Amino acid sequence: GKYATTGACTGALTGAWDVIAIGTGSTSAAETDVLLETEVTANGGERGVATTKTWTNSTIPQIVLKKTFTNTDSNIGGVTESGLFNSTAANANGMLARNTFTGVVINNGDSITITWTFNVGD
Repeated sequence: GKYATTGACTGALTGAWDVIAIGTGSTSAAETDVLLETEVTANGGERGVATTKTWTNSTIPQIVLKKTFTNTDSNIGGVTESGLFNSTAANANGMLARNTFTGVVINNGDSITITWTFNVGD
């Protein structure tokens, strides 16, 4: 994003990065990614704010964000990517992180819980 004169971030980067999205893209994550490759935008796979937010202040301080997605149709298929965003708008940029993983088939009525864990330190 670009910075305003007050030092606040403007443009796409205006909210907390606590919105989790899932997708079916398989291209490896890259530093230049601003979106998921193929974001799921329907049938229970829509992005949403993490339903669990935990701060652990131990030997390695961590922030853990979790969200469960439940398929309400047969169209989600194999989930292979997730991203952490600051907007609930589908296919909007403002992404903090993206990761790909071995596909998990989410059939109608099945759920997947996505967990993002960040170690906080120097």
